Amino acid sequence: MGKDSRIAGRFGPKYGASLRKSWNAIMEKRYEDHQCPYCKTTGSVKRVASGIWICKKCGTKWAGLAYTPY
Repeated sequence: MGKDSRIAGRFGPKYGASLRKSWNAIMEKRYEDHQCPYCKTTGSVKRVASGIWICKKCGTKWAGLAYTPY
């Protein structure tokens, strides 16, 4: 029995393969480096809450999607 090394590997065999695959795709997009739409800096964007994003460099805060800033 092999262990899944992706982000959904913590669930093990629970919840079904298709649900784990879709959850994995969403979470990989959430945690990748995003570019600030205002100062164009990559890697300085952080999610504050669901749909609320902030740039650590220029300090702008905006509403985006739940798991991606745009």
